[in-house]
This record gives sequence, C-alpha cells and structure tokens, in this order.
Amino acid sequence: VGGGIAGIVGCAISTRERVVDAGCAVTRLVSAILARNEADESRYLRRVIKRCQEFSDAVLVLDDGSTDGTAQVARDLGCVVAERSADSAWGAEAPARRELWERAATLADGGWVLICDADMVLRGDPRTLTDSWAVASWAWPLADVWNDESTARVDGPWGFGPRIPRPWLFRPSALQAAPVWSSRGVHCGHAPENFAVLGPSGVAPDDTYWLHLAYLKPEHRVAKHAQYMRIAGQLSEFERAHAASILDA
Repeated sequence: VGGGIAGIVGCAISTRERVVDAGCAVTRLVSAILARNEADESRYLRRVIKRCQEFSDAVLVLDDGSTDGTAQVARDLGCVVAERSADSAWGAEAPARRELWERAATLADGGWVLICDADMVLRGDPRTLTDSWAVASWAWPLADVWNDESTARVDGPWGFGPRIPRPWLFRPSALQAAPVWSSRGVHCGHAPENFAVLGPSGVAPDDTYWLHLAYLKPEHRVAKHAQYMRIAGQLSEFERAHAASILDA
C-alpha cells in the first residue's frame, strides 16, 4: 500500500525538456491557496502558508465561505485575503478556481502563480523555475502521505500522483486568449483548460514535489471519504475508485 517518499517520487516520469534562461530579471511569484474551514490547529493552513512565504513575494488566500475564522488566520500571518460570498466550492468548484486564478494573476503582475490547497506542503525550490521564459508552466509529482510523512500510498489509483508530474506553477500572462474553464463541479483543474495550448510544462527537478497531507490522519480520511460520498454522482470511474478506497488502509 505505502512506499518511501524518496523512492516513489524518484520514479516520476521526466520526459519534458528542462530549460532555465540565464540572466533573466527576477519575476514575482505569488502562491494562491483556496481554503475552507482550515483554522483548527489540527489542520495544516498555518504550515502551508509559512512554507509558501519562504519562496513567495505574496501569498493569496481565497476563503471559501469558512465559518471558523480561516480568513483571520491567514490575515494574521500576513497573507492577502479575499472572501467568497458564494456557497462552498465543493461540488461547484470551477467558479472558485476561476476567481483564485484571476486574483492571483492580477497580484502576480506578469509573473508566476503557484496554485495549491491548504493541505499541500512543497518540497524543493520553485523560485529558481521562475527564471525561465521557455515554458509557461512547471509540473511535479504529488505524494499522498499516509500515517506519517515519510510514507505515501501508491496502490491502485493512488499511484498516479507520485509518478506523473502535473502542472502547478503557471505564468498566467502567457495566455493571450480569454481563459476557458471546465464546467465540472469537482476536480475541474487548477488552470484554464485552454492553457494547454501553450505547450507542454517543464518538469521540475526530482527534489520538487508536494506532500499532500489530506489523508495523513485517520480522522481526516474519514471526513474526506464522507465529503466525496456527498458528490458521488459527479465523480468519474477513476475518481469513484479513488474515493471508495480511502478507508481501505
């Protein structure tokens, strides 16, 4: 079921060319986080923000209608905070992702935007990747850590994240057309669908990857499973298999 983090992410597919331009001016890097009800000390928002602040010029937190003071936690840590007035994004995700993208792109002012959730801690240094203008996005793997942060789940549908790099760091100004977003209510993507026309992402060095903490603790796995079951009708076959297996281990 599980495997050591270093060995797992080392198996990531890295077929795309890595190009970093020499002598480029430093550009802005904004980390953008969508968060809902993450204020409790048992959650990870504070840790995620502090980690993002180590390499970001600004951290934007879009609060998705929290009722627990999430927005104030982010303000107290020095983030740029916006609050959604609409209902929760869960099950109706695209509008929230669009708003996060638009606000972050404006804040980045022609620079780069790192999209993450409130339970994702980055390993590696994305700042060096922003020296490149040869690509419009950068990709790296994600490891769903399980019970402790040195072990990730890799069986069945869980093997996709640690082995297949996905784009997380974007240069929004590279997209000259109007952004087009998926209409899916869940897992609609972190970037507009038509961002793909700009070509393949660069693949970050092997020491760059996410620790996804959403499934780290048994009690959080129970809550996550229930969350998925509430929108089971919206899930693809792959997503249903993933959700159904949350409580298997």
